[in-house]
Amino acid sequence: MSVQKNATQVDQIQVGSFIQGGFFAGLVNIRGTTKAIIVAPKAQGEYVGKWANSGGLIDGAMCQMDGQQNTQDMIAAGVDLGLWVQALNVNGLSDWHIPSKDEQDIICRAFGPKTQFERFMEGGVEAFDKACYWTSTQVSDSFAWIQHFRNGDQLNGWKDTSSSARAVRTINVSDMSIQ
Repeated sequence: MSVQKNATQVDQIQVGSFIQGGFFAGLVNIRGTTKAIIVAPKAQGEYVGKWANSGGLIDGAMCQMDGQQNTQDMIAAGVDLGLWVQALNVNGLSDWHIPSKDEQDIICRAFGPKTQFERFMEGGVEAFDKACYWTSTQVSDSFAWIQHFRNGDQLNGWKDTSSSARAVRTINVSDMSIQ
């Protein structure tokens, strides 16, 4: 059974809670709409591979806030990382995407090296590796933003080198429910 939540009640949902098919990492404002960032469980929602097989600027996929739109642009261009997440079905949900640069930073602050959540601490079942994770935000024809989960730094990564990615969902706060 799902219980509809208003904005005040959503503020009371704790980071790390399992809701809407994954783990609540925090809130992000995308074009005036407050959305919750939900991180997929590691076992089903983690990828290791290239952002793209070769250089080339993807039309779109440069938004620092909207990973869902960036991922749609990646899919339209046939980028393997985008196609992987498009095919993903986790806990019966298929609207996953690669987080944007800003979404990834919120995730790293919640579940990165200084996390307070045991399941995300080093050795925990949901822990991010102390490695670089792709964002859906490209920098140029050769680079996309990555976030290092060892220290939280964001930097440029060659699109044709291997890194990890963790799928996310962003859902309007007005649509949130607790399972």
